[in-house]
Amino acid sequence: MREIKHSAIIAQPPGRVFEVINDIESYPRFLPWCTHAKVLSRSEREIVATVGVRKGPLHGEFTTRNELDPDRRISMQLVSGPFRTLEGEWLLSPIGENGCRAELHMRFAFKNALSALLFEQKFGETMASLVDAFVTRART
Repeated sequence: MREIKHSAIIAQPPGRVFEVINDIESYPRFLPWCTHAKVLSRSEREIVATVGVRKGPLHGEFTTRNELDPDRRISMQLVSGPFRTLEGEWLLSPIGENGCRAELHMRFAFKNALSALLFEQKFGETMASLVDAFVTRART
């Protein structure tokens, strides 16, 4: 199982960063590896969405159920995809009046051993780039 922890301090309030993370339909516009993104269901406390990924030889899609704690936390659990495990959490902590610390913790493992061998490193790098991409997007 691979684990990723990445964080950044951003001069944006937690609410703004939360909005960017939950604007799943916009992912293909600013995540170069995202081929498509579709929200399957949305409520005040939960989003179920499918995201397509293509980066080099890695391609496919996965669906997650995202439990929302507005402006503070997003917890992700795998619904379907090429993973045995995919879970993660965004934590947004206020800093001062208009800043926050955005932290992403993810754990994943592919179902297939060959897929793990071929794609685990590439998928890990792709997921590690998420925090930087969301920080850049929140600033615009």
